[in-house]
Amino acid sequence: MVSPTFEKLKPEKKDRLKRVLIEEFSNYTLDQAQVARIVKKAGISRGSFYTYFSNLYDAYHWTLTEILQNVHHFRNADPLAGTIAFIENLPHNPYYDFLDKYFQINETLLRTHAPELSPRQAIPTLEQTATDQTVRNWLAMISTHSLIQERFAFPDHADDILQSLRQLSIWIHDQES
Repeated sequence: MVSPTFEKLKPEKKDRLKRVLIEEFSNYTLDQAQVARIVKKAGISRGSFYTYFSNLYDAYHWTLTEILQNVHHFRNADPLAGTIAFIENLPHNPYYDFLDKYFQINETLLRTHAPELSPRQAIPTLEQTATDQTVRNWLAMISTHSLIQERFAFPDHADDILQSLRQLSIWIHDQES
């Protein structure tokens, strides 16, 4: 969790550090990222970095949260339609490299080394008493995340992934009728 000192930074300094963190984590995986590179590019001391963040994972988590808020801000109320639009527009997404590293490598590193910072700690359990709507929501959530991961792992299969999402969307909407 970022420190209160970080939250009180001037917007320009916070924005500069955010840009540097996005650049670092877009070019390097969590296990390759370096505080030394970050502080040099951001023009801050190593001590300041550790005043703002408890460690590199904490800085990554803050950056990931910023990006996911931005990405989810544009999502449709329908998670499947939002995911379809997200995948269709991925080549133009300014966070593509960051997200690529997240879905292919950093998500696992976070879950392994800093599970308390992982946005998705575990797959939620479906209870036997789950309603049909709860099951549909669960399927949509699991499917969208999995298919986004597949899109990053296999970019040449984007059309097949989109087709699967469209079919799932049709099936879920038919079930709701």
